[in-house]
Amino acid sequence: MSNEERVQYNKKDNYTYDEVRQMIESALEDRARYLGFFYKVMPRELFDLYAKKALYAYGEHKAASGCGAGSDGNPKGMAEFLVSCNGVSNTLAVGNCICDETDEYATVRMAGKCALVQGWENMGLEPEEVEYLCDIASYGDYGHANALDLQGTWLCTSAKKGCEYCDFRIEKLKEKTIV
Repeated sequence: MSNEERVQYNKKDNYTYDEVRQMIESALEDRARYLGFFYKVMPRELFDLYAKKALYAYGEHKAASGCGAGSDGNPKGMAEFLVSCNGVSNTLAVGNCICDETDEYATVRMAGKCALVQGWENMGLEPEEVEYLCDIASYGDYGHANALDLQGTWLCTSAKKGCEYCDFRIEKLKEKTIV
């Protein structure tokens, strides 16, 4: 392919929210395909083991690099961080919010279908495969929370039949998890 035939991206100084959102969603769907293709070519038991370890380590890395800084041991702090940054990056819809909170936990509702789920569905994976990959991808969230002395639990995900959103509960850490 010659230089003239290559796709050229139209770079500009200012992007609208919708333009940025579409770029991020496309990148997340692409990230989903990476994980999906590893799943398709690796023996299931090896994929299960190493994907969980790698994604958990990625979550710990995110925390160590400052994502969620200041929310150590504070469920509401991490929930507020997730709402502030994931309003664009995690779902194809807007409207993420803290839907439930106490002194011990906070639950973030991420409205709409997750871009990762959309990516796996666009690959043609079966619903049970999409749900499995969603469970595997969650290890990044678990590692992120754990590194901040918190524990994360997905109460509902858009990968599950009948659920149109994702609810992530963040609690004070009871016991450090090792993956």
